[in-house]
Amino acid sequence: MNPTRAELKISVAKLIETAYSTDKGLTAKIVRSKGPFKLAVDQDGKATLSGSAGVLTFSGDPALKAIGAKVKWVSISFANGEGNLIKYNATFSIGLISLTVGGSFDLEELITSCSGLLCRAAKAMQQRNHAYDEQLRNIMGN
Repeated sequence: MNPTRAELKISVAKLIETAYSTDKGLTAKIVRSKGPFKLAVDQDGKATLSGSAGVLTFSGDPALKAIGAKVKWVSISFANGEGNLIKYNATFSIGLISLTVGGSFDLEELITSCSGLLCRAAKAMQQRNHAYDEQLRNIMGN
């Protein structure tokens, strides 16, 4: 059974979240650096996020489990768009076929919408910063 386009797009998001959870500082540098960056996963589940700011290696297996089929490799090319927008084109080699999906997403929204420990911490920080900004606004007389 072949995965749906939605399942493949979710896998792209989970791979980015996994990279961020592995090393948020380096992942942020790679994603925010000028120029394109790439994420590749080999047949053993070894994932590599690379760009002009560096290289991060992590396990991509957990992010690919939802596909349910044996993934031979994944290749995702990313390009920075306007603001926090990231454009991507992903190819998944599964069995005898290759499936390609593309799209774009808001990086900040992705990182703060997930449910992992680091993501919950990012959400808390974002809410705390908003509350602090409100407090400062009140102190300064709106």
